[in-house]
Amino acid sequence: MGGANLKDYYKNFYYQNKLIVVLMAITAVALLIAQDNFLHIIYNVYLIYFGGFILKQHLGEQRLLSTFILSATVGYGVFAINYHELIMSYISISAFFGAGAIGLLVASATYSPNMEIQLVLVGRVKMKWVVIVLIALDIFSMFSEGQIARISNIGGAGFAYLSIMMMKQASGSSFKNPFAGMFNSKPKFTSTVNDSYSKTQASKENDEEYNNRKKAEQGNIDEILEKVRLKGYEGLSKEEKQKLFNRSKEL
Repeated sequence: MGGANLKDYYKNFYYQNKLIVVLMAITAVALLIAQDNFLHIIYNVYLIYFGGFILKQHLGEQRLLSTFILSATVGYGVFAINYHELIMSYISISAFFGAGAIGLLVASATYSPNMEIQLVLVGRVKMKWVVIVLIALDIFSMFSEGQIARISNIGGAGFAYLSIMMMKQASGSSFKNPFAGMFNSKPKFTSTVNDSYSKTQASKENDEEYNNRKKAEQGNIDEILEKVRLKGYEGLSKEEKQKLFNRSKEL
């Protein structure tokens, strides 16, 4: 990628994701003021970029901003309750923005738990497993020296998870706990009769009809996502919310 193309890429990214860029910049500056270590700053900025981008695509910027602010506030509250003598210290700044950053990722994973992402040296991994590992690391490390601010991440993550669960239930979607049954080793039984019927029905649809149907479905999803971008998630009808939710389960 040439210099001019790279410049255009960043320019377009900024204009299309101004809110995410602003949150990343504010977080970076705040953590620098808090004298946080460089790797932790990069970590939180990346969480905002990654989690925020996914959340914006599905639910719009209004939900993105509210999730960040409220996750940060709840996380800060958890920190203040446990370390009230440090609420005016630099550590509290790290606690606030760290909770907001992890909240965006948890909200994205709760909405699309089976969405796969590519990780270096690991390969493709489902979002829910990434979040579980990160939260586990926070729990194990928050009692270490110099890591007490990580307790706020638990509060921020908990709020983000519950807020998306409640939003789905309020929208009328048949929403199941995305993390339920992950450790259930019981075998799943399927009906061969239903499978045969499905295959018979599928065979009646030729390749051209299938491609046309998929193209129409994707066009409809694109229209809904554009409506989310312009009016926010609450601007969707109940039917549109259900279509978007069904699509998210396929990711």
